[in-house]
Amino acid sequence: MEQQMPRSIVRLAHGRLSYLENGSGTPVLFLHGLNGNGSSWVDQLSALATSMKMWAWDAPGYGQSDVAGDSVTDLAKVAIEFLETCGPGPVNLVGHSMGGLVAMKIAIMKPELVKRLVLSCTHPGHGLTDGANDRYQRRLRELEELPKQEYGRRRAKGMLPEGTSEVLFQRVAAIAAESRPDGVVNAAWAIQTANLIPELGKIQAPTLVVTCDKDSVAPLKKAEPLLEHIPDVQHVELSGLGHAPYLEDAERYNSVLSDFLLANG
Repeated sequence: MEQQMPRSIVRLAHGRLSYLENGSGTPVLFLHGLNGNGSSWVDQLSALATSMKMWAWDAPGYGQSDVAGDSVTDLAKVAIEFLETCGPGPVNLVGHSMGGLVAMKIAIMKPELVKRLVLSCTHPGHGLTDGANDRYQRRLRELEELPKQEYGRRRAKGMLPEGTSEVLFQRVAAIAAESRPDGVVNAAWAIQTANLIPELGKIQAPTLVVTCDKDSVAPLKKAEPLLEHIPDVQHVELSGLGHAPYLEDAERYNSVLSDFLLANG
Protein backbone atom coordinates (compact mmCIF):
# COMPACT_ATOMS: atom_id res chain seq x y z
CA MET A 1 0.00 0.00 0.00
CA GLU A 2 1.36 3.39 -1.00
CA GLN A 3 2.65 5.61 1.77
CA GLN A 4 2.14 9.36 1.67
CA MET A 5 5.36 11.21 2.44
CA PRO A 6 5.87 14.97 2.59
CA ARG A 7 8.40 16.56 0.29
CA SER A 8 11.25 18.73 1.47
CA ILE A 9 12.87 21.47 -0.60
CA VAL A 10 16.49 22.60 -0.64
CA ARG A 11 17.81 25.57 -2.60
CA LEU A 12 20.82 24.80 -4.78
CA ALA A 13 22.71 26.80 -7.40
CA HIS A 14 20.10 26.10 -10.10
CA GLY A 15 17.10 26.77 -7.85
CA ARG A 16 14.81 24.49 -5.86
CA LEU A 17 15.20 20.73 -5.54
CA SER A 18 12.37 18.73 -3.93
CA TYR A 19 12.89 15.31 -2.41
CA LEU A 20 11.55 12.66 -0.05
CA GLU A 21 13.57 11.56 2.97
CA ASN A 22 13.27 8.74 5.49
CA GLY A 23 15.14 6.26 7.63
CA SER A 24 18.49 6.06 9.39
CA GLY A 25 21.70 4.13 8.79
CA THR A 26 23.55 3.56 5.52
CA PRO A 27 23.06 6.66 3.29
CA VAL A 28 21.36 6.04 -0.07
CA LEU A 29 20.20 8.41 -2.81
CA PHE A 30 17.48 7.10 -5.14
CA LEU A 31 17.28 8.52 -8.67
CA HIS A 32 14.05 7.84 -10.59
CA GLY A 33 13.35 7.19 -14.26
CA LEU A 34 11.98 9.34 -17.07
CA ASN A 35 8.33 8.91 -16.10
CA GLY A 36 8.89 8.71 -12.36
CA ASN A 37 9.56 11.08 -9.50
CA GLY A 38 10.53 10.76 -5.85
CA SER A 39 7.25 8.96 -5.13
CA SER A 40 8.41 6.04 -7.28
CA TRP A 41 10.49 4.93 -4.29
CA VAL A 42 7.96 5.04 -1.44
CA ASP A 43 8.06 1.25 -0.98
CA GLN A 44 11.82 1.42 -0.50
CA LEU A 45 11.71 4.50 1.73
CA SER A 46 9.22 2.74 3.99
CA ALA A 47 10.53 -0.82 4.10
CA LEU A 48 14.24 -0.05 4.38
CA ALA A 49 13.98 2.76 6.92
CA THR A 50 15.46 0.77 9.81
CA SER A 51 18.77 0.19 8.02
CA MET A 52 19.18 3.05 5.52
CA LYS A 53 19.11 6.84 5.55
CA MET A 54 17.39 7.53 2.24
CA TRP A 55 16.73 10.43 -0.06
CA ALA A 56 14.64 10.19 -3.25
CA TRP A 57 14.97 13.27 -5.39
CA ASP A 58 12.59 14.80 -7.87
CA ALA A 59 14.99 15.32 -10.76
CA PRO A 60 15.21 18.86 -12.15
CA GLY A 61 11.89 19.59 -13.87
CA TYR A 62 10.03 16.95 -11.82
CA GLY A 63 7.92 17.37 -8.70
CA GLN A 64 8.65 20.81 -7.32
CA SER A 65 12.24 20.89 -8.63
CA ASP A 66 13.35 23.66 -10.96
CA VAL A 67 14.82 22.77 -14.37
CA ALA A 68 18.61 22.62 -14.68
CA GLY A 69 19.84 21.88 -18.19
CA ASP A 70 19.35 19.10 -20.71
CA SER A 71 22.38 16.80 -20.41
CA VAL A 72 23.28 13.94 -18.10
CA THR A 73 26.18 16.07 -16.90
CA ASP A 74 23.79 18.90 -15.98
CA LEU A 75 21.62 16.51 -13.98
CA ALA A 76 24.63 14.90 -12.31
CA LYS A 77 25.97 18.28 -11.22
CA VAL A 78 22.71 19.02 -9.41
CA ALA A 79 22.79 15.59 -7.73
CA ILE A 80 26.41 16.11 -6.66
CA GLU A 81 25.55 19.47 -5.11
CA PHE A 82 22.61 17.87 -3.33
CA LEU A 83 24.79 15.04 -2.01
CA GLU A 84 27.36 17.51 -0.75
CA THR A 85 24.63 19.25 1.26
CA CYS A 86 23.47 15.97 2.85
CA GLY A 87 26.59 15.43 4.91
CA PRO A 88 30.17 14.21 4.68
CA GLY A 89 31.27 10.83 3.47
CA PRO A 90 30.43 8.64 0.47
CA VAL A 91 26.85 7.49 -0.18
CA ASN A 92 25.23 4.67 -2.10
CA LEU A 93 23.37 5.44 -5.31
CA VAL A 94 20.37 3.59 -6.74
CA GLY A 95 19.59 4.83 -10.23
CA HIS A 96 16.68 3.50 -12.27
CA SER A 97 16.53 3.91 -16.06
CA MET A 98 17.19 7.64 -16.67
CA GLY A 99 18.34 7.86 -13.06
CA GLY A 100 20.88 5.15 -13.79
CA LEU A 101 22.59 7.38 -16.34
CA VAL A 102 22.74 10.16 -13.75
CA ALA A 103 24.12 7.75 -11.14
CA MET A 104 26.83 6.55 -13.51
CA LYS A 105 27.80 10.11 -14.35
CA ILE A 106 28.05 11.01 -10.66
CA ALA A 107 30.33 8.00 -10.09
CA ILE A 108 32.44 9.08 -13.08
CA MET A 109 32.69 12.75 -12.08
CA LYS A 110 33.03 12.33 -8.31
CA PRO A 111 34.13 8.77 -7.51
CA GLU A 112 34.94 9.75 -3.91
CA LEU A 113 31.23 10.47 -3.33
CA VAL A 114 30.01 6.99 -4.24
CA LYS A 115 30.39 3.96 -1.99
CA ARG A 116 28.24 1.47 -3.93
CA LEU A 117 26.22 1.79 -7.11
CA VAL A 118 23.00 0.04 -8.14
CA LEU A 119 22.00 0.43 -11.80
CA SER A 120 18.41 -0.65 -12.26
CA CYS A 121 16.89 -1.31 -15.69
CA THR A 122 19.22 1.14 -17.40
CA HIS A 123 21.79 1.59 -20.17
CA PRO A 124 24.65 3.95 -21.10
CA GLY A 125 22.58 6.26 -23.33
CA HIS A 126 21.54 6.15 -26.98
CA GLY A 127 24.36 8.34 -28.29
CA LEU A 128 22.32 10.01 -31.03
CA THR A 129 23.99 13.08 -32.46
CA ASP A 130 20.75 15.01 -32.97
CA GLY A 131 18.66 13.40 -30.22
CA ALA A 132 15.60 13.51 -32.45
CA ASN A 133 14.50 9.96 -33.10
CA ASP A 134 10.87 9.09 -33.79
CA ARG A 135 10.17 7.61 -30.36
CA TYR A 136 11.49 10.74 -28.64
CA GLN A 137 9.37 13.04 -30.79
CA ARG A 138 6.24 10.92 -30.34
CA ARG A 139 6.66 10.86 -26.57
CA LEU A 140 6.91 14.64 -26.38
CA ARG A 141 3.83 15.09 -28.56
CA GLU A 142 1.86 12.76 -26.33
CA LEU A 143 2.89 14.64 -23.20
CA GLU A 144 1.86 17.95 -24.75
CA GLU A 145 -1.40 16.80 -26.36
CA LEU A 146 -2.88 14.01 -24.24
CA PRO A 147 -4.77 14.41 -20.96
CA LYS A 148 -2.41 13.65 -18.08
CA GLN A 149 -4.28 10.49 -17.07
CA GLU A 150 -4.11 9.07 -20.60
CA TYR A 151 -0.42 9.88 -20.86
CA GLY A 152 0.14 8.07 -17.56
CA ARG A 153 -1.78 5.01 -18.70
CA ARG A 154 0.21 4.79 -21.93
CA ARG A 155 3.48 4.97 -20.05
CA ALA A 156 2.35 2.32 -17.55
CA LYS A 157 1.32 0.02 -20.40
CA GLY A 158 4.80 0.30 -21.89
CA MET A 159 6.54 -0.30 -18.56
CA LEU A 160 4.57 -3.23 -17.16
CA PRO A 161 4.18 -6.81 -18.38
CA GLU A 162 0.85 -8.31 -19.39
CA GLY A 163 -1.18 -9.59 -16.48
CA THR A 164 -0.19 -6.77 -14.12
CA SER A 165 -2.88 -6.08 -11.52
CA GLU A 166 -5.05 -3.02 -12.01
CA VAL A 167 -3.98 -1.65 -8.64
CA LEU A 168 -0.30 -1.73 -9.60
CA PHE A 169 -1.06 -0.42 -13.10
CA GLN A 170 -2.86 2.56 -11.59
CA ARG A 171 0.02 3.31 -9.22
CA VAL A 172 2.54 3.43 -12.05
CA ALA A 173 0.16 5.41 -14.27
CA ALA A 174 -0.57 7.95 -11.55
CA ILE A 175 3.13 8.68 -11.03
CA ALA A 176 3.74 9.00 -14.78
CA ALA A 177 0.74 11.34 -15.06
CA GLU A 178 2.53 13.79 -12.78
CA SER A 179 5.31 14.27 -15.37
CA ARG A 180 6.02 17.88 -16.30
CA PRO A 181 6.81 18.69 -19.94
CA ASP A 182 9.85 20.82 -19.04
CA GLY A 183 11.34 17.98 -17.02
CA VAL A 184 10.63 15.21 -19.53
CA VAL A 185 11.86 17.26 -22.52
CA ASN A 186 15.24 17.88 -20.90
CA ALA A 187 15.63 14.40 -19.43
CA ALA A 188 14.62 12.66 -22.66
CA TRP A 189 17.12 14.76 -24.61
CA ALA A 190 19.81 13.84 -22.08
CA ILE A 191 19.08 10.12 -22.51
CA GLN A 192 19.03 10.34 -26.30
CA THR A 193 22.32 12.22 -26.63
CA ALA A 194 24.34 10.56 -23.85
CA ASN A 195 26.94 7.90 -24.54
CA LEU A 196 28.68 6.90 -21.33
CA ILE A 197 30.44 3.81 -22.70
CA PRO A 198 33.86 5.51 -23.09
CA GLU A 199 33.74 6.61 -19.43
CA LEU A 200 32.41 3.47 -17.73
CA GLY A 201 35.92 2.30 -16.92
CA LYS A 202 36.30 5.28 -14.59
CA ILE A 203 33.63 3.96 -12.20
CA GLN A 204 35.43 2.82 -9.06
CA ALA A 205 32.49 1.84 -6.87
CA PRO A 206 31.35 -1.77 -6.62
CA THR A 207 28.35 -1.90 -8.95
CA LEU A 208 25.24 -4.05 -9.20
CA VAL A 209 23.35 -4.09 -12.50
CA VAL A 210 19.71 -5.16 -12.11
CA THR A 211 17.74 -6.28 -15.15
CA CYS A 212 14.27 -7.79 -15.50
CA ASP A 213 13.31 -10.43 -18.03
CA LYS A 214 9.94 -8.79 -18.86
CA ASP A 215 11.41 -5.31 -19.29
CA SER A 216 10.90 -4.14 -22.87
CA VAL A 217 12.23 -0.62 -22.16
CA ALA A 218 15.73 -1.50 -20.94
CA PRO A 219 16.28 -5.24 -21.44
CA LEU A 220 19.52 -7.07 -20.72
CA LYS A 221 20.83 -6.37 -24.22
CA LYS A 222 20.89 -2.62 -23.51
CA ALA A 223 22.67 -3.22 -20.19
CA GLU A 224 25.43 -5.39 -21.67
CA PRO A 225 27.90 -2.47 -22.11
CA LEU A 226 27.65 -1.84 -18.37
CA LEU A 227 28.58 -5.44 -17.63
CA GLU A 228 31.44 -5.30 -20.14
CA HIS A 229 33.04 -1.98 -19.17
CA ILE A 230 32.42 -1.28 -15.45
CA PRO A 231 35.43 -2.76 -13.61
CA ASP A 232 33.79 -4.10 -10.43
CA VAL A 233 30.35 -5.25 -11.53
CA GLN A 234 27.77 -7.87 -10.60
CA HIS A 235 24.49 -8.72 -12.32
CA VAL A 236 21.10 -9.83 -11.01
CA GLU A 237 18.14 -10.59 -13.26
CA LEU A 238 14.67 -10.53 -11.72
CA SER A 239 12.28 -12.94 -13.39
CA GLY A 240 8.70 -12.02 -14.20
CA LEU A 241 9.16 -8.27 -13.76
CA GLY A 242 9.04 -5.34 -16.16
CA HIS A 243 10.34 -1.77 -16.03
CA ALA A 244 9.07 -0.88 -12.54
CA PRO A 245 10.43 -3.67 -10.31
CA TYR A 246 10.63 -1.36 -7.27
CA LEU A 247 6.81 -1.35 -7.30
CA GLU A 248 6.00 -4.63 -9.06
CA ASP A 249 7.72 -6.75 -6.40
CA ALA A 250 9.07 -4.36 -3.80
CA GLU A 251 9.91 -7.14 -1.35
CA ARG A 252 12.17 -8.95 -3.82
CA TYR A 253 13.68 -5.69 -5.10
CA ASN A 254 14.37 -4.47 -1.56
CA SER A 255 16.03 -7.75 -0.70
CA VAL A 256 18.41 -7.35 -3.64
CA LEU A 257 19.20 -3.78 -2.57
CA SER A 258 19.80 -4.75 1.04
CA ASP A 259 22.02 -7.72 0.18
CA PHE A 260 24.26 -5.52 -1.96
CA LEU A 261 24.21 -2.15 -0.20
CA LEU A 262 24.62 -3.52 3.31
CA ALA A 263 27.32 -6.04 2.40
CA ASN A 264 30.64 -5.78 4.19
CA GLY A 265 33.66 -4.73 2.21
